[in-house]
Amino acid sequence: MIKLSHLPEPELEFGEGHRHIDIRHGLIDFGPFDHGMTGAPTSVRVGLIGDNETTEGMGEWFARCRTGIEAKADTRLTNLYPPFPGILADGPFRIEFTLADHDVRTISARALKKLTGTTPLGLADRYAELFVAELRALAEGNTRPDVVVIALPVDVITAVNAGGDDDGDLIDEGKDDAPAKAAPEDEAARDFRAQLKIAAMAFGLPIQIVWPTFYDPSIKIPLKTKADSFREVQKDDATRAWNFFTALYYKAGGLPWRLARDARQLRSCFVGISFHKSQSGGYLDTSTAQMFDERGEGMILRGGRAAQLFEDRRPYMTAEDAHALLSQSLQNFRDQHAHFPARVVLHKTSPFHPEEMEGFDAALDECAIDNLDCLAISKTLMRLYRDGHYPPLRGTLMRLDGDRAVLYSRGGVDFFRTYTGQYIPRPLMIRGQAPSQPVSHNASEILALTKMNWNNTQFDNGYPITISASKKVGKILRFLRKGDPLQTRYSYFM
Repeated sequence: MIKLSHLPEPELEFGEGHRHIDIRHGLIDFGPFDHGMTGAPTSVRVGLIGDNETTEGMGEWFARCRTGIEAKADTRLTNLYPPFPGILADGPFRIEFTLADHDVRTISARALKKLTGTTPLGLADRYAELFVAELRALAEGNTRPDVVVIALPVDVITAVNAGGDDDGDLIDEGKDDAPAKAAPEDEAARDFRAQLKIAAMAFGLPIQIVWPTFYDPSIKIPLKTKADSFREVQKDDATRAWNFFTALYYKAGGLPWRLARDARQLRSCFVGISFHKSQSGGYLDTSTAQMFDERGEGMILRGGRAAQLFEDRRPYMTAEDAHALLSQSLQNFRDQHAHFPARVVLHKTSPFHPEEMEGFDAALDECAIDNLDCLAISKTLMRLYRDGHYPPLRGTLMRLDGDRAVLYSRGGVDFFRTYTGQYIPRPLMIRGQAPSQPVSHNASEILALTKMNWNNTQFDNGYPITISASKKVGKILRFLRKGDPLQTRYSYFM
């Protein structure tokens, strides 16, 4: 029997244990979760790499953000569009962000123009070499920044065919509701971005890639697949500043917020699993993004080669690889906390194969863990409708049976008095296999995990961070060569 309910909006935990349902208002009122804790940033020193135009543009944007940016004008949605208070010590992060001249590396126009290549992929390699050389100079200097902004020129973006629906690293996860991607990145663009990320791992220096449209929305970046069409910037200035500095704070080693934990619940470990093609395209590998309990600290793991289902062509892991992957996850958890979790939650976009379940069960038995939830999470075309102009509320849950439910991770939000998306939201289909908790409990956790993307301050990302992170990780891991250093913190992949 179908049962309809509405889940309450999950709270997040900020400074000194204070809670709020919204990221930006929580930071304004209480500061970041780790403020004042040992190991938390006491300041964030930012490096910058680009050409003359992009370094100047980013420098001006940085200076503009210093004392704050006013809220979006002419709107009644004040909760949705708060002002950005600035990057001084009295701002939302309670520390200062600095950009000094000696941390700016400028690539000359002559060096960029000298590059030639017969294919975008060849150009991607040569452009990447220029930026990696400047990143090395910052990493190997007498002093080094905490995080580096890579400000790409328009010519570089178009040369490597990166003119897709993306603004560097600052991606709006809600765009997965769009009917179709207008201009997805091709192999050259993915290779270029991966080379920069892999170099950042080798130097131990996280990077943030931005496009010129970030600081100047009037700049036009052509969409590769549409003639006379350009990528438009939708966000207001204050929101872009919120997203940018939140990402920098996390990449500099900070933890802006965490899930609010109920002490009565089992200590849980969340693991996202996805598959990605090898660089040759000849086979599939497994990647995971593991979120350590309610702190949400990301630990990247690399799995083995995937098997292939002949019936529906969906990939899966062998029992041996599934066992090895989860065993490594649990050992990493124990290394961090000195004990194993009481419960393991696995997220994947495809159903769990019996071989995978066999391997997972064996890993849990070795650690004497009794509670396992395997959840297949994917977008569904099933829709609900409500009276009025807005879609169903975020948190709307339709239980179809004991193991299946439809969840609106995006939708109308009372706190904003509106629906924030551009497209009709597509809900998530949740299929539970061997669940230890009721579907409503698992759905509540999924809803909370959609708020754990530190790459932006979006209230309602479409997928839980376990799924979105594992997909993003796979785009980098496929280019990682044998012997390349693998950083395990998620900040190197986002």
